[in-house]
Amino acid sequence: MECIEPGAIRDEELLAYLAGENVRPLVKQHLARCQRCTSQLAAYERIESTLTSKLYRFDCPPNQVLGEYQLGMLSKELTAAVNNHLSICTLCKAEVATLTEFLANDQVLAQPTVARDMSAQTSSPNNNHRSAQGAKSILERLQNTANTGARRILATLLPPQPRLAFQRDTTQVALWPRRYMAEDVSISVQVERDASQRDSLQLIGFVTRQGKSLDMLQGTQVILTSQAAEVSHDGTQYMQQIDELGNFVFSSIVPTTYMLELQLPGSNVVIEQLPVTLQG
Repeated sequence: MECIEPGAIRDEELLAYLAGENVRPLVKQHLARCQRCTSQLAAYERIESTLTSKLYRFDCPPNQVLGEYQLGMLSKELTAAVNNHLSICTLCKAEVATLTEFLANDQVLAQPTVARDMSAQTSSPNNNHRSAQGAKSILERLQNTANTGARRILATLLPPQPRLAFQRDTTQVALWPRRYMAEDVSISVQVERDASQRDSLQLIGFVTRQGKSLDMLQGTQVILTSQAAEVSHDGTQYMQQIDELGNFVFSSIVPTTYMLELQLPGSNVVIEQLPVTLQG
């Protein structure tokens, strides 16, 4: 199939027309008569749709960060960064507008909440915690709303690697380190005693993603929730972010069974049963 008037319009004008920009009247007239150029326009539209679906939120803040931004719970540095992103990203601006409307229509969420600022650095003993039950409840509900389109992927525990004879401990089952896989995401976790507080532990994690550099994971939200809190909606939720080397650390946590969640662009990777303990 050939164009009825070769050279009458350019591919750049087809792309401009697809983007809703002002084009010459001749472009519209030509498309009304030329089946070949109409087919080309439809092909460009399919390509754009595919790219948008695959790259959506590729370099955008996680949904949770946008929710905390709307609630005024971010540090000054992160707030400034989100403001700068919103000035150039219409998708995130539209999502924040949706969250604003959602907050305005919910009397519980509309109430002001006091919470600690959040930084992007790896943990100190206290900055994991969101001890305010109201803030936790708000974030959970906001997250469920914002993450409607995100896939939930369960991570699988991989068998431990064989140990040499002189490394085997006959008195205790070797629980750590553990390695989990979820599609192209690998999560290695290690539990150690927290030297700063008695009877407390720290959970150390390392995340990699096939085909991605470690710094591309920086800022990814990591949420640690006890199973008791999941059932009763009470207790403390721990939150951290992955650093530029792929690491995250939760300090001063109590031994129990947790759920660990990584909020990646377009998907949430979940370890449902993570027993944080040093006992065999």
